[in-house]
Order: sequence, then structure tokens, then C-alpha cells
Amino acid sequence: MTILKRAGLILCLSCVIESAGAEPPALDLAPAGPAETVFRWRSDACAKDDIPDTPARAFRDARGRVHLLTPHHTNRALVGASLDAVRPDCRVIYKGGERDDPAAFDDRAWLAAPYTLDGVTVVALVHNEFQGHRRRDLCPAGDYMKCWSNSVTAAVSRDGGASFHRSGGAVATQPYRYRGDLGRHVGYFNPSNIVARDGHFYALVFAVGQGEQKGGTCLIRTETLSEPGSWRAWDGSGFNVRFTDPYHDAEPVPGRHVCAPVGKGSLEAPVSSVVLHQPSGLYLATMAATRPEGGGIFVATSPDLIHWSKPRLALPLTVAGKQGCGEAAAFNYPSLLDPASPTRNFESTGDRAYLYMTRFNLEACKLGVDRDLIRVPVRISR
Repeated sequence: MTILKRAGLILCLSCVIESAGAEPPALDLAPAGPAETVFRWRSDACAKDDIPDTPARAFRDARGRVHLLTPHHTNRALVGASLDAVRPDCRVIYKGGERDDPAAFDDRAWLAAPYTLDGVTVVALVHNEFQGHRRRDLCPAGDYMKCWSNSVTAAVSRDGGASFHRSGGAVATQPYRYRGDLGRHVGYFNPSNIVARDGHFYALVFAVGQGEQKGGTCLIRTETLSEPGSWRAWDGSGFNVRFTDPYHDAEPVPGRHVCAPVGKGSLEAPVSSVVLHQPSGLYLATMAATRPEGGGIFVATSPDLIHWSKPRLALPLTVAGKQGCGEAAAFNYPSLLDPASPTRNFESTGDRAYLYMTRFNLEACKLGVDRDLIRVPVRISR
């Protein structure tokens, strides 16, 4: 709950928005210069599958070095003296266990949301894919999308981000065991970066509906980053949802272990980053989407991470997966990072920042491994 004191009055901003049905104030984001290439696959890749496959995340270690992560499931980082000077580091810092058992929640894994308080211990939310198409006995269809089940797990580094290891059990799983006959992907996907607010740590994850879980964007939070099981989800009135492990916990009542999506009509695509715009005090979310007004990078704003403005098209682009054969490139995974952010985890921005994205260089009209990480300078205004 956001409390503002003005002219001797106490104003509960989130209560006013909710009771009046008003839309939160909006911010505009506009390009302020040409695109720059941060990582070029043809010249910078350490291996064929070393590709920018998640939204860019960054943090400063205890020595002041910046680690920029945008990894594939063989996780590597770019490291340098500043966000403007990072270079590829070919060391593999994390890899999932690729276990055949869906109950292990440890197949292919992407470090999606690193966060550190001291630059030494770095915790991370992990996008964990159980890829059933590689286990035909579990999913005879043998199709990636039809056999895919996703969860959010956790990893930790004790050496400032030089290496990560799996940490504890799952953070967020739907209360249903794996089924290879659903014919579609299900689960919790694409954790946003983590932001600190009012003594808690928050992230957004995208739910693909199944059973009692409705599709949409879930808001989760914890007070204790070191405990993967401590994350709780918004249920419509509070953070009361405890996720459950359908394999090892007592038989769950599904309706008690699913989130209530936030931002209905606003956050209908995965939120790839969320930052606090310090001049306005508003949170700014980025998404790659195709909507009636066009395709490209959209932004939405919120005073409290629960109530969100309608998305606004900030940068018209061809979104990866929606490309045609007449185009040379498509884009996805937008993320806002401000090199001048005073926070160790780049979770805030001023009026100037960079919009990082993955550029897919199309191969015979299709998405392949030829991908570059680019950034565009942007101006944020009210």
C-alpha cells in the first residue's frame, strides 16, 4: 500500500485507484538515439548455443564490476567495469540438471532474475523448463510446445556471480503433476527482475492457465531471498498464496495454491522487466506484444505493482514469432537498464535509460541461433 502525505492529508494511492476505478498515471517511453550492438553472435559467441535468450539483467558485485546476464540454458554472462563496458565471459556459470523426472524440477534452466544485497551472495529466480518432447515415453507427441511444462526455481552464487548452484526446492509450481497429453505448454514462466519495496522483494511471473490457475501475470513476493519456499503470491486481497509441490507435499487443494493475476487487460503478455522510475515514483513494465494498435515494445505503469495502466506502444517493431518472410529481423525480451542507477541491481531509472532487446536475424524466414543483444537509448517522460 502506497501512502502519500500531502497538505496535511493522508492519501492511500492504491485505495483511491481501486475504489474509483481510475487508471494509474502513465509514462511515455521514446527512442533518443540509434541502436547499439552489445553482443553480436557471429563474432562474440563462446559456443553455437551462446545466444541472448532472456531479458537483460545486471548487478554490481562487491568489487564494483557489472555482470550482465541474458543467457541461454547454458548460462554465461558479460562482465565489465560498467554497464557500458561489459564483454563476453565464456565461463559457464550455471546449467540445469537435465533430469528426466518432472518431480525434480531440474531440467533446462535459465538464470532469469539475479539479485544481490552485498555483491557476494547472489540469489536468482530460474526459468525452469521440463522439456517433455525429449522424453517420448512421457510425451509421445514429441513436440516442444505440446510437451512443455514450466516452473520457477532458485539458484545461488556465493562468489559474486562467478558460479551458481541450485538452491532448495521450487519457488512457483502449479498444483498439478506433469501430463504429456495436454497438447499445450503450461506452468509459470519468465520471471521478471526482482525489485525491493517496503521491506519485501517482488517479481512478476507469467501463468499459462491450467485447472484452477487462470492465465495472466502473477505478482509474487518474499521477505527472505535465501529461502525459495518463502515466496507468496497475490490472491486478490493479499499475499496469501503458498505454492505447493504436487509430488512431495500432502495432496493439495488446487484452488488454494494458485495466484490471482494482476493487471487484467494491461499485463497480458509476459513482463520482461520492471523498474522504478525515480522522478515519478511509478513502476514501469516492458513487454513485447502484438495488439490491435500494432506490434512492438509496450510499456505500462503502476504505483504499487498491483494496479497497472493500459499498455502504451513505445517502439513499433516486429515481434519474434510474428515475423513474415519479407523481414530481416524480429525482436523480443525488452528490458530497461540505466547505467547511472544508484541501486546495485539496476532496479531503478531516471529519465534516461537504455532499452535492451534481442534482435533475431531471420534465417529463411525463421528464428535461429543468429541473435544479437542490442540497446536503444530512450527518454522517459510524464
